[in-house]
Amino acid sequence: MTVDGGRTWQEARLQEPRLRLAFVRFRLPWQWDGRETTIASRCVDETGYVQPTREALIAARGVNSGFHYNGIKLWKVAASGKVTNAEA
Repeated sequence: MTVDGGRTWQEARLQEPRLRLAFVRFRLPWQWDGRETTIASRCVDETGYVQPTREALIAARGVNSGFHYNGIKLWKVAASGKVTNAEA
C-alpha cells in the first residue's frame, strides 16, 4: 500500500483463505490524519509479477482493455471518511 503516490510502499499482511487466482483480503495498520488522500494497493504474485500502473497497462494493451484491468487499485479517502474507488 502507498499513500504518497508510489514513492514508498508498505507490505500488508494477507488474510486467510489464500486461494490461487483469487482475490485475497489484506490488512495494514495506517494512521489517517483526517485529510483527503488516495490509497493505492498492488499485488505481487508467486512469480514475482508486480501489478502495473494504469499507464503501463495502456502502453501494453491500449485503452480498450477494461474487461481485464489488473492494474494498481486506487481508493480515495475523503475528509469526511468516505472511501470510493478512484480509478481513472
